This record gives sequence, structure tokens and C-alpha cells, in this order.
Amino acid sequence: MERIIINSQSTQSASNHKLQTVEMKEYFNQFIEAQKMPNKKHGITADGAAILREETCDILSHCNPHNASDNQETTHLVVGYVQSGKTMSFTALTALALDNNYRVVVYLAGTKNNLLDQTSKRLKKDLIDILQGNNNHYKIHPNPQAAEEEEIIGHIESSYKPIILIPVLKQYQHIDNLTELVSKSDFKEVMNCETILIIDDEADQASLNSYGRKNSKKNDDEEKQVSSTYDSILRLRAALPGNTYIQYTATPQANILISMQDLLSPKSHTLLTPGEGYVGGKAFFRDLFNGGLVLEIPKDQVFHKKNNPLQQMPQSLRDALMYHVLAVAIVVEYLQVEDVNYLSMMVHPDNTKKWNKKFKTWIDNELKSWRKALSKPEGHEDKVLLYESFERIFPKAVEYYDESERPSFEEIKPLIKNVINDRKTYLVNTDKDAQTEIDWDNCKMHILVGAEMLNRGFTIEKLATTYMPRYTTSATNADTIQQRCRFFGYKMDYIKSCRVFLPEISITNYCDYIDHEEELRTTLRSCDSLADAERKILLSPRLKPTRQNVLPISVVNTKLKGITETQAFTSNELIESNTHFVEGFLEQHAKDFNIDYRYNTDDRTHRGFKMQIEEAIDFLNSFRFGNFKDAARKANTIRYLRYLAASENINLQYVYFIQMAYNAPPRKRGFNFDARKITTNLFAGPSSATDSTNYPGDKGIVGDDSITIQLHHLGFENHPLDFPAHAYTLAINYPESLAANYCSNEEHNQMDDEDDSED
Repeated sequence: MERIIINSQSTQSASNHKLQTVEMKEYFNQFIEAQKMPNKKHGITADGAAILREETCDILSHCNPHNASDNQETTHLVVGYVQSGKTMSFTALTALALDNNYRVVVYLAGTKNNLLDQTSKRLKKDLIDILQGNNNHYKIHPNPQAAEEEEIIGHIESSYKPIILIPVLKQYQHIDNLTELVSKSDFKEVMNCETILIIDDEADQASLNSYGRKNSKKNDDEEKQVSSTYDSILRLRAALPGNTYIQYTATPQANILISMQDLLSPKSHTLLTPGEGYVGGKAFFRDLFNGGLVLEIPKDQVFHKKNNPLQQMPQSLRDALMYHVLAVAIVVEYLQVEDVNYLSMMVHPDNTKKWNKKFKTWIDNELKSWRKALSKPEGHEDKVLLYESFERIFPKAVEYYDESERPSFEEIKPLIKNVINDRKTYLVNTDKDAQTEIDWDNCKMHILVGAEMLNRGFTIEKLATTYMPRYTTSATNADTIQQRCRFFGYKMDYIKSCRVFLPEISITNYCDYIDHEEELRTTLRSCDSLADAERKILLSPRLKPTRQNVLPISVVNTKLKGITETQAFTSNELIESNTHFVEGFLEQHAKDFNIDYRYNTDDRTHRGFKMQIEEAIDFLNSFRFGNFKDAARKANTIRYLRYLAASENINLQYVYFIQMAYNAPPRKRGFNFDARKITTNLFAGPSSATDSTNYPGDKGIVGDDSITIQLHHLGFENHPLDFPAHAYTLAINYPESLAANYCSNEEHNQMDDEDDSED
């Protein structure tokens, strides 16, 4: 089969990450062809296939090669629209990874079991089933325990060299179980320095540190907090040298704007192009039928458990049910649209089980009463009144159909009973009696009632009608309500019968978000790097963080002042990576050192030079930390440097770089090898009163007009055999003259005003 090389190995991305060569071979081409098969009505077109090839290759080219475990781990951001084909993208990426010799792909497949099951089934359907029973090349192990190590190792060692697919619930205990498995010596031995791809679906949810805003209010000497899922992802990555973390999301604001703040920060990005037939926010709220597919729920009928706890079924919900029955009758029964054998409705009233059950009860009782009415003899009052109600709705239900295809009510009337009799209503939440397994082909009409489990990542098949009174009074949650848009997707075949019922405040928020989303994508498309995109977003009058209604970010004030030590010892691999980088850096700059600090002994003799701002940023970017506190400190420093350099009043030009005790052996410091932390003071103290050298102490070896980066070289006595004998770490000083407030974007823990969610 033809091998097509997409990227040259010598190519560099804007983040200075070398782009790898990507080859499209048997399994990727097989996957693409399966999506184009003529018997698949909604298969992708030739143009769509070309776009999918290009974008998938772009993603993999930014990943570390399969055999590059010596590389620094990297993170890539993939941005799509809601319900636009992100799953197809990472499934295609999996097939391409197999062609390019990767052995393991991990999927953080959502926070709910239904999402994990959905991802596992999709991988099997799109990768294994197309091989017509040949299961030699893909092996799926959902949520593996450490006890499954032998089974997974056996698959890795198979002569067929399959790729191991590991979907994991995005929850710390399950991620920790996987970390335990991949940390075992037998697993590491059989992997033989192979890298792993980690695909995070809905990467702006749960993965990011939910204590970001709270931490930003703490002083540096206070203990920072990390959320459990975030921390478990960091531990997983630390156990997998050279891994690539690929973030998929339709709402990337937090990922981008924490890009200078976080260990999960993306270094590069790919924009996904939705396929033909995709119907998104622009179509629903602007382009199609002048927004006529979106209907406003009257204010007095907008349910809110605190502000408006309705005691009976609102008329707008009754109307929405009628629209849905008519949609099924028209599309499925009358027009018999090809490949549309059923239609679904989503009802999303609240985030608590109590009220979701109440809405389901209302719907069940209403449909039961309709069934009984239609079972009565012709002319019976109940039957006549019900048909009159449907006839009242009917003109609006067919108003967007062309006259040539528009049925009359008399043609649809006899079909209504069949639709109501062929229905199923589901309560989709975490109750033991709830239903998350849906047999879509078993009924013509589905109605799903729920909240969080109907949100991110969950695909409601052939969704036509949405009734969503739920809203938030918190303007910062606009991207959260965007993720509730399960009504977006590939539904052009029946779009004329789609309807979305929303309160006025939600309609306004969605319209605002559409403007923001399109401008954000335009910005990302125009930028080669996320650092550039971040700067444009922060500076744009349309995209700056003060647009609280669209950005899930709070702008907080942080002050950097004084000198702080760091702990760069999280793993042997990190220590060795920093040692290799620092020694190369020192060799490269050997002739630049022109500032001397001499105080009698080699341990008190230091050298330095003035480093340009961009070079200081590059140095900090390359020097790695594996703990949250110091990674955040590093990232804060980089942003602070950019702020100071760009400020018209300050216009900072350089940073002091000082190599401490450069001519002495590595300084000995007390060290806890289990906690991997220095237990004694990093800094040597000042001279005593009787010492004529007047040594100011390490804390005094700083510049007074700029930030200082001190490089410390430490030695460890009585270190374990598997622990490096020496390591480098940094201390950073921020002089009083520059201590100032500056904007630091921290990820905000988002939720509705109602904070008692039970789902």
C-alpha cells in the first residue's frame, strides 16, 4: 500500500517542538475508506476525507514519536465544535498511530460511565468491526486494574504488534489504577522505551485544577491545593516518559488561558473542520430560517427550583412534546427519510434528580393520557380535543418545508397514534433505576430526561427536539451551557423538523457565545503558536478575559516579590532531563559570564550575565518541574516577564542569570528521597559578625533592577542506587522595585448557581 509522508522531520512547530514524520498506511487508509463507504448514507465525502487526513496527520505530527521516550513530554490541543466529529478525529488518530508503530493509546473518556461505555463501543465499531472479525490489531482494555497487567503485556508482546486501547473513566481512582499498572517493572520492560498517547476527551472538564483561582489568592509559602483528578493525571504522565497528552474540546478557553500556568498546558493546536451537513450554533441561532428553529419558553414557564419551582407541567413543555410527535410523524413515518428510523427529544430541566424525576413523571403521564385519548372511538371529546391541539401546532411544525414536500395535517393525523404508541422515555442520571443503555432502534420516538449525564460528550442519536429551561445566572458559565448543546450535530436531513426551546437569557447567551467562538477560532487559525493566540486573546477588546459571560476564567491579582527556592526533583527522568539541558546551556554560554561575585571560598564564588528576556523565557520553558507549585511559579514568572517587557513604563530588557558556586563541587543539602524534596535550606546564609568577607548570603546574590534566576547545583549523600547523585534546581528573585500587580488567568471551578447537583 502507498506510503504518504506528510511532514518533514526537520520541520519545527512554533513551540520549537520538532514535528515528526507521519505516514498514512494500511490501517489509517482502511479507516478512512470505511467512512466513505457508499452504503453509509452519512459517510464522509471525498473532500471530507481529505480534510480528515490532513488534520489527523497534523495532530500526530505534533506528538512525540513512538520511540522517543527521551523527549520531554508534550501537550497538543485539538479544537472542534460541539457534536462536530471529535470522536471520529481521535478514532482516526488511533488508526494512524497504529500505522506509525505506537503501541498504547489511553483515552480519558469522560466523567460518567455512560461516556466510557460510549467511547469503548465507538472504538470497537469503527476500528475492530471494519476488519470483519480480524481482532489481531486493536485490543481494548477499558478501566484496567493492575491485575490485568499480564493480559495487556501478552497483547503487547504478540507477534501481530497490536495497538492497545485503554479507555479510562476520568476519575482519580481509575486513573491511579492505570498509573499503578504502567509503573510496574514488567510493563516498563515490555514497552522498551515506547511512548504513549493520552487522549483527553472534553479536556477542559475535570482535568484542569479546580483550585486554580483559590491558589492564586495564596502566598507562595502557603500550601497550594490540587484537585484529585488533575493530580492523578499528573502522576500518570510522570510515570510515562515522553508521553503526548492530546486535549480534545469544543470550549478551549480555559486550556488556552491557563497555558502559562499549568503542567497540562498545550504547546500547539489543531482546529478541526466540521463535515458537510453539520448544524451548529451559527445555523440554529443565526443562519437557518432567521433563527426560527429556536423558540422562547415564556418567563412564567421557565422552571427554576428556587426562583420558579413549577407545580404542574408547563404548556411550553406540552407544546414541545407535540412538536416532537409531529416531527417523528413527518420525518420517520410520512417522508420516511433514509436512515432516519427514529427521532429523539432531550429534556434538560435541572441538575438534581428530584426535579428530573418530576419532569419525567409529567411527560409519562401526558403521553399516557394522549395514548388513552387516541384509543377512544371517533368523535369522542378527548380525542377531538387532542387532535385540535396537534392541529394548532401543526402549521408552525411544517413552516420550513417546501410546498412540494409539505404534508397536510390530514395526511399526518392518522400517523400520530402510531408514534405515541411506539415511544420510550428515559431517566438518564446516576440513579440505580435510571437508564443509560439506550436501544435506539427499538422505538420510533425517544425522550431523554436528565442533566449532567446528557452534557459533555454524550451523543443523543438523531436528536430533533430540545426542551431546556435550565439556565445559569452566573455569566461566567457560558461555555458550560455551550456544552449542553447536544442539539448541534449532523442533522441536516431532518433539520426542518428540529426545534429548541430555551429561556430568553439562554438564547442571549448563546448568541453572544457564537460571536466569541467564531472570533476565537479565527484567532487560533491565524496564530502559529498558542502563546501568540493567548496574547491576542488577552489584548483583544472582543476576547479579553473581562468578557465574563463567555470566558470560564477569572482575572485575579498576583504579586511576585522576594526570593523563592524551587524543588526540581519529581522523577529521575526529570532530573536527568534538566541536567542534560543545563549542561548544554552552560557550555553554550561559557563566554557570556561577565559578572563576578567573589567571597573568599569556591562555595561563595558565583558568576552571572545579563540574559535577554526572550532567552530567559526560553530557559524557563526548557527547565522542567513536576510539581504543581513550582510549575505554577515558573509559569507566573514567564507571564510576569512578558508583562514587564511589554509595559511602556518599565520595558524590562534583561534578567540576571547567576550560576551559584560554579567552581565548587555540588553543594550538599539534606534530602528526603521518598518525598523527593530538600529538607534543609537551599540558601547558604550570610557571614557571621566575625567573618571579614561580609558575605550577604545566597539571598543577597541578586540584581536590584531586574528579576534574578539563580542556578543551584546540589549533591546527595547516601543516595539510593537508582537515584541521581546530583541535580540542578532554581531560585528566583523579584526585586522590590518591580513588585507589582499583574493579570494572571487561573482556571475557575465552574458550576451553576445551584451547587447541590445530585447527578
